Order: sequence, then structure tokens, then C-alpha cells
Amino acid sequence: MSTERFLFLSDEWIAKATEIREEVEGLFGDRMPEPPAEVRINITVTQIPHRDDVRGHIDTTGGTLVILEGQLEEVDVAVTTDYITAAEFFAAGSPEEFAQALMPAIFAGRILIEGDLAEIMPLMQQQIIEPIDLPPEARDVGARIAGFTEI
Repeated sequence: MSTERFLFLSDEWIAKATEIREEVEGLFGDRMPEPPAEVRINITVTQIPHRDDVRGHIDTTGGTLVILEGQLEEVDVAVTTDYITAAEFFAAGSPEEFAQALMPAIFAGRILIEGDLAEIMPLMQQQIIEPIDLPPEARDVGARIAGFTEI
């Protein structure tokens, strides 16, 4: 097992996280649950100490959750946050920790949401309160990514 670690959101980290996501999609794609809503979200993470801003997107309009680099021209919602806030959410150890941090971060202006918040609420609720029926082998993706992440 490799002990190589990469800085959160570095090019190497993104490549490794993408590799794992693609592996899981290849193995379990037909058994992955459909997203609870069709939404297109641009995400920008700013103030990254080791690189320029990261711009990516989430697209569920094809019936699966797609997370990629680059931004879409037409979106329902745009989310902007800083590196420290993004790292805090990444490091949340449970859906409860995620939920406890989310609304205060939004109200404190650490997460800026442009567009209709109602568009992304189903995704947030699934992350926070609804257990996702994943194949057992696919449940460890977060732990695998955390295992090579240095914040």
C-alpha cells in the first residue's frame, strides 16, 4: 500500500482522486444510486496556498453524479468557497459533522451560493441525512482519498 501523500487540491491530488472515482464508477457504475435531483453546479475554491484557484463542476443531469475540472457555461447554481473551508468539509468525519458546519459557513459568508439554493438542497440532504445505498466496496472511496490527502 502506498503512503504517498498529496496536498489537497494539488494537480496530483486531483489526478489521484479522479483515478479512484473512475475506478469505482467502472466497477460499480450500474449499481450506484441515481442522484436525487438534476442540477448543474459550478464550484470555485479560492485562496489555495499552493496554486491558483480550482474551478470545477458537478453535473447530475445525465442520471449520475459527475464531478470534473473546468466550469460549465450554463448552470443552476455557482458555489464559491475558500481553501480552508473546502478542507474542513473534506475532512468532516461524518454526515453529522458536515451538517453542523454547512449552514454556519453559508451564513458567515465562507460559502457563497449564486442561484437558487433549492436546486442543490436535495443533494445536500442526501449527503447529510439520507444513507446512500452504495455497494460495500464503493463506500470506502472517501477513506481512500483521505488516506493520501495532506491538508
